[in-house]
Amino acid sequence: MCIDIICGADAAEILASELAEAFGVSVEFISGGLRMYLAAKRFAAEKERLGRIVDSVVPQPGEAPGKISFSEVPDEDWSRKWKEHFKPLSVGRRFLVTPTWEEVPRDPERLIIRIDPGRAFGTGHHETTRLCLEWLESCLLHGGSPRGSLLDVGTGSGILAIGAALLGFDQIVGVDNDPEAVETAKENVLLNGLSGKIRLLCSTPEEVEDQFDVVVSNIESGPLIRMARTISSRLREGGRLGLSGILAEQADQVCAEYEKMGLAPVGRSSAGEWVLLAFAK
Repeated sequence: MCIDIICGADAAEILASELAEAFGVSVEFISGGLRMYLAAKRFAAEKERLGRIVDSVVPQPGEAPGKISFSEVPDEDWSRKWKEHFKPLSVGRRFLVTPTWEEVPRDPERLIIRIDPGRAFGTGHHETTRLCLEWLESCLLHGGSPRGSLLDVGTGSGILAIGAALLGFDQIVGVDNDPEAVETAKENVLLNGLSGKIRLLCSTPEEVEDQFDVVVSNIESGPLIRMARTISSRLREGGRLGLSGILAEQADQVCAEYEKMGLAPVGRSSAGEWVLLAFAK
């Protein structure tokens, strides 16, 4: 299905990222709004969810309500169309996120993350994912050696766990309470040849007993606040925590909750309307 969303420019900027992250597809800017493609069966199953996402963003102040229109296109045309808009993306100093069908030249200076965006819940195109990958780079110790263990809370497509493995983290655990997300993450980990380095669990952080040198979570402010005590307890003394999926206006509230848990704020970075908060224990 070809899906057009008519909305103002301000809403389009926000909505493009939201839809790309939610559905794992590329979103195209068109005159008067956005365009994206979903398989007919998936569109039928996700139509209500799509409407909720659009309604949560549109309208922005001074804009008219959003309008969704759709039309059928042959499967082969749909597949070709959305692939045209998903290209390799450089993130941070070293990462290159690429779809599985793109051939990229070998480069010893680049860490290549291969993602199948057809089912992914995190493709690197959303600001919060990019903030997390850039933050993971900053977790390298002096001398270029990364800390040993990492927990990825809400692993989604597995992109952050894969990035951590490529950086050299030794023990990596990714957890997600969505079984489909875990299956997708397993497929992406296999695509990157990292099955022996990453353990993926369909669970919550409450069910993880270990403590880790680094914990990263890219979800939303509400769950981050609710799980503040649990997430903080999974961090070892001297460890580092990175939290994203946080809107700028929610950052102070999230920060306050983790300070209550005894963590010290050590950094804040932003991209668009999104923020990553960094803490040390």
